[in-house]
Amino acid sequence: MTLLRRLWPHDVYVRRMPDTGVASYAQVVTTEGAKQHIHIAGTLPFDINHNLIGVDDMTTQVRCVLANIDSSLREVGATRTNVARTKTYVTDAETYLRSGHDEYLHFFEGNLPASTTVVVAGLMHPQALVEIEAYAVM
Repeated sequence: MTLLRRLWPHDVYVRRMPDTGVASYAQVVTTEGAKQHIHIAGTLPFDINHNLIGVDDMTTQVRCVLANIDSSLREVGATRTNVARTKTYVTDAETYLRSGHDEYLHFFEGNLPASTTVVVAGLMHPQALVEIEAYAVM
């Protein structure tokens, strides 16, 4: 059995959501006993037919991306609690923090991975607002 521990060192800042005070991510995630490492490619808000979901709607796009990541995890027998790290690419940080990050927090239900969020000029689809990579262990 793999054990993931999520830590916030006492002498390092904890980034919290302004409205709720909830931590936005785990600063450190350690794993013990991992036998399988799972790398999920940058995931865009597409349906199975490669149609963009949620044009101009950050909340819908984040939900779609996370649903696709959830499907990828299930394909290998993992769950969102196995996710140790994410990398999120957004085209607008303010919109993501206002309309998308709560979806991310809800998705992980308190089992926050270590996380990096990067603002980019654009993504591979001109109307995509968000792309997320995920790394999990089992």
